[in-house]
Amino acid sequence: MKLIPAIVMILVLSACGTSRTEVSGQPASVSPAPFGSIPPSPSTAASASVSPSIQPVERPSPSPTPAAAAAIRVDKIALVVTDDLRVRSKPRVAADSALRTPLLDKGRAVFVVDGPVVASGFTWYEVRPMRAPDEFDDLPFGWVAAAGKDGEPWLAGRGYSCPSAPTDVHSFLAVPDLAGLACFGRKDLEFSGRLGRAEATCGVDIGWTIEPDWLGGTCTHPTFYVADNDRAESSFDAVLAPGIDVRGLDPGVEPKDFLDVLVTGHFDVRAAKTCHGVVTEPGTIVELSPPEIILACRATFVITHIAKRA
Repeated sequence: MKLIPAIVMILVLSACGTSRTEVSGQPASVSPAPFGSIPPSPSTAASASVSPSIQPVERPSPSPTPAAAAAIRVDKIALVVTDDLRVRSKPRVAADSALRTPLLDKGRAVFVVDGPVVASGFTWYEVRPMRAPDEFDDLPFGWVAAAGKDGEPWLAGRGYSCPSAPTDVHSFLAVPDLAGLACFGRKDLEFSGRLGRAEATCGVDIGWTIEPDWLGGTCTHPTFYVADNDRAESSFDAVLAPGIDVRGLDPGVEPKDFLDVLVTGHFDVRAAKTCHGVVTEPGTIVELSPPEIILACRATFVITHIAKRA
């Protein structure tokens, strides 16, 4: 369940907020920003010009207004409760806070990475929008305002129901992206599967990778993968914690040679907070921000024990 780095996207200039309320430092506009097609992962881009005479000053605060931040918690999942919620690169309305697209639709689940920050008259949270099962492109990572200046909520900390703990590979793979981290954290999960030996393969070299390589590398050679009991095509690469004893585990590459096993592991390993991008080819740009890279590692399920089933 790794997050795959995506290509940098070109951001378009539009207003910040909902179709009814603009987060712009200028009088509210009733013109909605268009909802475009979902592009790849965001980066810095053009943003609206703001007069220096009215440029706001960021004022972090541990005590946001109750209407804006009720029940919203870091490392948990919140829900967008308005139409067309704007994502910004920084928690403020300013020329250096790039506007990111597409706007977030009502009902979209988001993983809360950081916050609250109070600035420009709004309370902000850094979020990673979660994809639906049939979505493949990334949505913009960044900061959203939790409510309008009139107190109308735009983000709510309640309403998301966590899945049950998985009991096999099929139910493990059904856990939505980032829900494992939000709902289970470092809690040990144990489920059954079939252990197979992966053939040495490597993806396309994109010019940069994540270290430590055992946890977040973008081009690795997994030793094993864990398949579903009944569907060999449903599987995931086994990210093994350093030092895990795999002696005596020698499955083949064909399903008939797989081993019936119980795997134990968890998300949010402590090493995840050391993850960082490393350029492997001169001139390449690391396409994810440091918070995105750390989140990707924290959301990776790491196996700490494998036992054969009788």
